[in-house]
This record gives sequence, C-alpha cells and structure tokens, in this order.
Amino acid sequence: MRLPAFILLFRLTIIGTAAFLLFTGASCAPRAQPTAGRAAPTRPVVIGEVAVVDEEKKFVLIDLDSNLYVPAPGTTLRATNASGGTAHLRASPEQKRPFIAADIVDGDPAVGDQVER
Repeated sequence: MRLPAFILLFRLTIIGTAAFLLFTGASCAPRAQPTAGRAAPTRPVVIGEVAVVDEEKKFVLIDLDSNLYVPAPGTTLRATNASGGTAHLRASPEQKRPFIAADIVDGDPAVGDQVER
C-alpha cells in the first residue's frame, strides 16, 4: 500500500516541477537582446613604427616588430609623432615581414612615428 502512494507522490512532484519551470519563464525561448544606443569607441592600436620615409616616392616602410597584425592592402593607417602631429597612410600590397610599405596620403611622417590602425 505504501508503494502506490509513493509512486503517486513522485509523479505529482515531477509534474509540479515541470509546470513551475514552464510557467516561470525557464524555457528555451530566445530572449530579446538589449540594444545599445551607440557602440563603444574603439581605441587606436599601435601596430608598429615608421622605419624609412621616402619623400620623393611618397611612401614609408613600417616596422611591425613581432606584431601579429598585418594590415590588408588599402587599409587606412595613421602615423603619430611625439608632439601629436599625424600623417595618414594607406597600406600597400608590398609586404616582407617584419616590414610593410604604405603610401603617404597626407601629412609629414618621420622616422620613429608610431603607426596606429
């Protein structure tokens, strides 16, 4: 007589737990993601420094050192010197690790300037 009562109690417990989980929102339904008003600003990442400047042909060689990031050809880069002056560069297809070439778009880059993406 005790066994049927125990089985009935067990079944009611399982059904009650399932109903509780179903009705309290613990389901697998996707939840709406909160949308941000605006994206967080990305900080410039230093990828190397200017090693050679050729003013006549309007290009620079950038020393990447051991940086794993190699910009794709056409990527816009920025060279910044210690006084805050900037020059805009465009990565070119010529690459031979640890150096890459970049065309000078505007500004006056100098040897030692930090290059950021």
